[in-house]
This record gives sequence, C-alpha cells and structure tokens, in this order.
Amino acid sequence: MQVATVPWSRLDPGNEVARAYLAGLPLALPLFAHDYRAPRAMRPLLDARRERLRLGATLERYNREIGGSPENALRLDEGFCVVSGQQAGLLLGPAYTTYKLFTLIRAARVLEAELKAPVVPVFWVETEDHDWEEVNRFFWGDRRYRLDVEVAPGTPVGRIEADPAPFLAEVRGALREGEAWEVVEPERNVARWHVRNLARLVKGEGVVFVEPSLLREPMRPLADRIARANDAIDASLRGETGFERALAPPDGAYLFDGGGPRRRLARGAKVPAQWSTDVVSRVLVQNAALPVLAAVCGPAEIRYWSQLKGAHEALGIPMPAVLPRASATLIEEGIARDAAKLGLDLEEVVRGIARAPEATEADPVAARLRRLATEAADLEAARLDLPPSTERPFRKTVERLREELQKLAGRIEDARAEARGAGRRHFDRILRELRPRGVLQERTHSLFPYLLRHGTALARDLRESFDPFEFGHYLVRL
Repeated sequence: MQVATVPWSRLDPGNEVARAYLAGLPLALPLFAHDYRAPRAMRPLLDARRERLRLGATLERYNREIGGSPENALRLDEGFCVVSGQQAGLLLGPAYTTYKLFTLIRAARVLEAELKAPVVPVFWVETEDHDWEEVNRFFWGDRRYRLDVEVAPGTPVGRIEADPAPFLAEVRGALREGEAWEVVEPERNVARWHVRNLARLVKGEGVVFVEPSLLREPMRPLADRIARANDAIDASLRGETGFERALAPPDGAYLFDGGGPRRRLARGAKVPAQWSTDVVSRVLVQNAALPVLAAVCGPAEIRYWSQLKGAHEALGIPMPAVLPRASATLIEEGIARDAAKLGLDLEEVVRGIARAPEATEADPVAARLRRLATEAADLEAARLDLPPSTERPFRKTVERLREELQKLAGRIEDARAEARGAGRRHFDRILRELRPRGVLQERTHSLFPYLLRHGTALARDLRESFDPFEFGHYLVRL
C-alpha cells in the first residue's frame, strides 16, 4: 500500500470555513477554542472545570452488549476522550464514517502519550437522526441499494426495523464473497446493526460507543438549561465569523420532543421526558456529558462548530479542540493502470479537474493514405500514353491500389475511434471509482467493498497509515 498526501490548499473541502481552517489561516482559527494542530495545545483541557457525570457503569453495560470496549468505558469516569460520531448507515456507512473512527483511535493514542493522561476513543452513533433517505443507501457502481421498508416521516433511525436479507442478497450479487461479510452480520434494528458492524470492524482498539438514549436521563438538567438559554445560543449563531454561516436560530427551541415522530419544541415549552437534540444541542450535550479533549469532525461539521464557541461559553461547557478527520481516496491497481495509460494525473482526477481524452479531427496516417488514394484515382482517370499491352493491367492495378488504400485508411480510423471510445469508457470508469457522482469517493462509497476485495486487514493498514496530526487528503494505492 502506497500513501501520498494532497494538501488541503489544493482541494475543495466543500465550504470556505473548512478550507481556511484546514489551511490553518488566522481568520478561521480564533472561531474555535483551541489550536488543533499540536497535541500539547490541548493540555489546558485537562484542567478545565467540568462536572463528571460518572457514566462509566452505564456505558460499560452498553458496550459489553454491542461489542465495544467495556474496560475503556469505565476509564471515562477518571480519564478523558477523543470523540467523533455519525448517523447510522448501511454496511458501515460512507467511508468517511470509518475514517472518523480510525482518526479518533489514532488521536486518542497520540494524546494519551503526549499528555500523560488516560484518553479513550469514543464514537457517538446518532440513533435519533430521522433523515431516513440519507441513512438508507449503499452505493456501488451505478446503483443505489436500500432496505425495502416504509418509514413514517420523522421516525428516529433507532426505532426502524427491517429485514436485511433481501438487501444483502442483492448486494452479494453485485459484490464478491470474502471475510468482510463476517463484519456485517445481519440484524433487524438498523441503528443497532450499524453500531455492531462498526464495533466488529475495530474490535480490540478500545472504542467506546455511545448513543443518545443513554444520556437522556443524566443530561436532563442540561436539557432544561439549554431550553432556557435560547437567547444566548441565538447570539452565538448570529455572531460575526467572517464566513457564510451554516446555522441560523430555529423558530422553536434547540430541542425536539422525541416521544413520537420528532418535532421541535416551542420556546418556553417544558422539556419532555423523551427529549432529543438538534444539531446544536447535540454538540453541547456531548461536550458536557463526556470529558472531551478533541472532537474529530468533517468539513461540514467544522463549518457549524465555528458558530458554537459562544454557546459553550454561555452554558459553561468546555469546548474541545476540533480535529479534522482523515480524508482519503482508495485507488486500486487496475484503476491506477488505466489512468496511466490515458496519461491522467491521479491527483487531478480526485480534485475533479482531469479532462477526458479528446478525439483528434483526423488521423494523420489515414489522411495521408486517403491522399494517396486520391492520386491513384486521378491516375486511373487520366488519359495516359501507355503501351497498349500495359494499359489494362495498369488501370486494374491502380484501381485495386486505390481501393486498398481506402480500406486501410478506414481500418486505421476505425481502430483509432475504438481506442478513443475505449479511452472514454476507461475515463468514465476511473471517475466512477475515484469521484463517484462528482464528489470525493469517501462521501459516496463505503469501505466495505474494498474490505471484500483486499481483506479486513485493510482496515488496520488504513488506520495505522492515518496520522491524526497530518492534515491533507490521502491518495492510497492498494
């Protein structure tokens, strides 16, 4: 496996805040509480005032059940953590989900060694997300595969159950067999299936998994405080950042009633027993409930975290460092070989600026043969002073020569056209693999098909090659 890094200055992460932040520009860094670029910059968070909720026993039971690390769950009562999270997905979800997981594992190791304090990797599975269309998708080739189940609008994914057998049979028909199928053993509850899949993928790496329902009761006092702090949170979202804002204050409160289909609470309403968070309050609850040193975030999350510093301050919640997740494109050997034949630069393909092979107006060899055929036709038509015994063989020979020159020119042109067509087909295949649907591979493709092709050890190899404090996009030649 060969790994090269493309600096973020040459890639578009999708928004200007993330672009500036990933490049370490002074305009973006003050929007956040800590400099993410060096582990020692997070040392002040060891001494930050925080209320310890002692969630270890609760998280120990949950992680013993789903296959996470019960031992590290208990360490959270006295230690610290690096946290990341994502909504549920099918067959491990988009690759960036697993790259978040790999980044937080490596970052926890680095911080524990650097800060001489226990640091645990924690992954938050957003089981209360209700965007079923976003969850219910698995892309491969030109197809989208999905679970066949009717879901009422607003239903949290944690409550959705479906028979995965038809979906898995369809996907198996498109993919090969391999040991990676053991990672995704089927289960009816979609969210629980996802979290167990992730736990199997990183078994033995000490990851503690969390889902919001585990925190609902112990974090009820904070939910009440959030419900009373609308004005302060509004001010944080409206604060000047120098960039286009991702978030605006909602019409209602920053909490939902999750007792049925999710609906946003009205401002001033009593917080119900089954409260749940929105994008803002989820961050606040996470950072209050857990002793977070760093949160591993993607570009879209970096954008909205840039508006939340004031909200943390207003509620007295320590804001962790925001650590960019690893970003990567996996390049298989056949794709790399086709790109080389077409003279394509792999970085340009990943950046979306590579150009398809262009057809030339005329093949020079075929054009020359056609000129010779024209001369032969002129000879054939000319009134020449030839000996009588040679005139007939002359004209037959010239006629045959003209026909053969035309045929040969046509064959050359057909071969060139076929090569150009094949080149275009290869180019389209390269794009489908490296920039599916016109975006970075990690946003569409799951890691799962690559685990089938290259073995589950690929997950370990990728994890160990991702440096959490090297910031760029990895081009990984498999």
